[in-house]
Amino acid sequence: MGLLDKAAASDNEDPKPKAKAKRKAATKAKPAKAVKAKPTKAERPAKVKKARAPRARPMELSDEYELASKMNRRISSLVNFIINFGVLFAALFIASADTGVITTILFATSGAIIILNAIFIPMRFSRNLGQFVSRTKYVRGDGTNPLFLHGIMANTAGLLALIGLIFVATQFQKLSEADNTGAIIFFSLGTIFIIMWFVDRYLRSGSAMGQGLYDLAFRAYLVKYVPTEEEKATGIWSRLENMGNFGDQLIKRQEDRKAKRDIKKAESEAAAELEAAAEQEAAEDEAASDDD
Repeated sequence: MGLLDKAAASDNEDPKPKAKAKRKAATKAKPAKAVKAKPTKAERPAKVKKARAPRARPMELSDEYELASKMNRRISSLVNFIINFGVLFAALFIASADTGVITTILFATSGAIIILNAIFIPMRFSRNLGQFVSRTKYVRGDGTNPLFLHGIMANTAGLLALIGLIFVATQFQKLSEADNTGAIIFFSLGTIFIIMWFVDRYLRSGSAMGQGLYDLAFRAYLVKYVPTEEEKATGIWSRLENMGNFGDQLIKRQEDRKAKRDIKKAESEAAAELEAAAEQEAAEDEAASDDD
């Protein structure tokens, strides 16, 4: 009887763990709760930026014109320098040894030439003598002539710088004197003239269009200029235009010299390369003979 009772007891204990396992499986098999999706906020409409009115572009140079080259600028500056200051330097040289009437006449003549070339001729023809020789002219982007003040200010910049240098040199020692207002005024004017000349040169050297301080202020460009058949005239104007032949000859000579220098430079470089190649080949031959 003891064995039968144990077998019955074991039969009665077996279904309990199965029931627990079924319960655990049932608890594990419970479906997961559906996560409620949060309602998305309505997207705000993107702000429409107001279109700004385009800025007015500065007047650009017309395709009909070609900017003056460095050679044209050099010839123009050289001719103007000789014309404006040639007689003045001669007068200063003579004044150092003689203070007679001849010196006074030379100073008066020099002043008249400077005023004529820097003011009256540009006002009449929109060009000075240097620009006639170099066949150049200042024009605006649309081909019209700039305001006459541009020619006066641009042509007198060097003269004003020279006058400013004289003012600074002569009035510097007088600044220490008491109640000397005149020295302060002339020294300040001289400093302004010198600074404006340096600013004009600095802007001109850094500008892609070769524009200086006054060129930018008046929107002017220095271009190569040859008058058309309709613009050609007789008299003084035609004689001034004929001065451009001299400038053309100078430019041609400079270009020929530059071409000759370039040819000589290319020939010397080619000779140096050939010599270097020959030396290298000789060194390789020596190294090969040593290995043998």
